[in-house]
Amino acid sequence: MNRAADVRLVADAARGDERAFAALYDRHVEPIYLQALSELGNEDDAQEVTQEVFAITWRKLSSVRLVDGSALPWMLVTCTNVTANRLRSQHRRPVAGSVSEEHPMANDTDRVDERFDSHRLMGRLEDEVMGMAELDQAVYRAVIHEERSYEATAVQLGISVASVRKRLNRVRTRLRHKFGGEL
Repeated sequence: MNRAADVRLVADAARGDERAFAALYDRHVEPIYLQALSELGNEDDAQEVTQEVFAITWRKLSSVRLVDGSALPWMLVTCTNVTANRLRSQHRRPVAGSVSEEHPMANDTDRVDERFDSHRLMGRLEDEVMGMAELDQAVYRAVIHEERSYEATAVQLGISVASVRKRLNRVRTRLRHKFGGEL
């Protein structure tokens, strides 16, 4: 089945055809799961994220944006967003016993402050990236977070290597303009 088949599957599924959605699921479950696993590093969490991505896809079938006839880029961006939300949520939860009640040494405090500032900046960068085009988000995550090559990213997203380079450059330029002095 070629990528253009997604056009038909998404259209049929949007009209309530559960078999079409099942076929869409079968076509894309593995790359979605592998991306979630690479971002989370935990099989159970990756399975939960994968299921959530497909639940979101089902609810938003009428607004799924196809790229070169494929739903996969939209689903990968959705996966990245669900994963990022999950990671942010996990970081907000206090971990009992993680901060010593004793008097910390000065350089320990400095390291905590540096980590906090770095984490806060990363959160702001992620928020800025979330406001970009879905394909730009997918390129950024694949190359920067997953450390995939331009070639692997191009194959994963169904675009050319030149497009990967152009989109990544656009993302980096936008982030430099927004956060230049902080990076």
